[in-house]
Amino acid sequence: MEREVCLATWDLPPATERSDCRPGVFPENLLQSNEPVVLRGFCRDFPAVQACASSSRDAAAYLNAFYSGLPVNASYGPPEIEGRVFYNEAVNGFNFRNERIDLRCLLQQMLDCSDIEDPPTLYMASTDVTRWFPGFAKENSAGLENLAPIGFLWVGNRTRVAAHYDYPHNLACNIAGRRRFTLFPPQQIANLYPGPLGFAPGGQEISMVDFRQPDFEQFPNFRQALENAQVAELNPGDALFLPGMWWHHVEGLDAINILYSHWWNDSPDYLGAPNTALLHAMLSLRGLSPELRAAWKSVFNHYVFDPVEGRPTHIPASARGLYQEPLDADAAQMLRADLLRRLKN
Repeated sequence: MEREVCLATWDLPPATERSDCRPGVFPENLLQSNEPVVLRGFCRDFPAVQACASSSRDAAAYLNAFYSGLPVNASYGPPEIEGRVFYNEAVNGFNFRNERIDLRCLLQQMLDCSDIEDPPTLYMASTDVTRWFPGFAKENSAGLENLAPIGFLWVGNRTRVAAHYDYPHNLACNIAGRRRFTLFPPQQIANLYPGPLGFAPGGQEISMVDFRQPDFEQFPNFRQALENAQVAELNPGDALFLPGMWWHHVEGLDAINILYSHWWNDSPDYLGAPNTALLHAMLSLRGLSPELRAAWKSVFNHYVFDPVEGRPTHIPASARGLYQEPLDADAAQMLRADLLRRLKN
């Protein structure tokens, strides 16, 4: 069986880097980029980065100072998974367990395991900052208030999170520990071999490829994905702008790793979630004949994937209704009501 030794040994090109960005100071159009961008030193002056710089124990103490006391969702994996957050062998469950506990207990467990050569996998997945860490966002502002992002903290030890994508854009600020992102454009989805839809360790479908020891006989097209990959290595104080839908494999490289993510969408809040449309399309279109699927593809291209601002010009503006581009709030409300009516019938 043909295998590579380790993803880290591959000669992947680095993502674009900039060192001229600071909280609230972004070059024009950077946050609309279609490519990932590493922002060197972006958040190095965050009080969180400064407080966590000296030791893992100081990093834990800083988080505990903001912690609301509400139980967090902690995940535990045995040492033999080597940090890889994944399925069990039968792919009918996962190789870790979840438990609701006090964050202070989880952080102490990470500290207790920090000098173990083969530690268990320990992490708190993305957790809302406003509810669980009140005051953290105000003290560590990225200057994105105009985008109204949702802030999340991810805390773990040496973990490997399988490649996946998120719909929103993300400005990920690396607070503590070193972190490695391996990045793939959305068009590589087939070459990354996504797992079961709707059943994944973090809720979002993941690549089935073990990036540390990929099986190229089982996943031959993964080589093509690698030809289009980029790598972003973050030190504490660095940030990564990650456009929505980009696949990313994430490795925490130190005893305690803390990532502060800011998620936002370009589209207005009144528009629907794309994954809902995907699931509905799978239900209603995938079982059609090839000819009908091709016909519906043309319809989708016309109404959805090939929009033109102000179209359609052959219909008076006052009569365009749901056909207007882009949809305004009133048209979106009409469309949502019509969908709900159809679903009930």
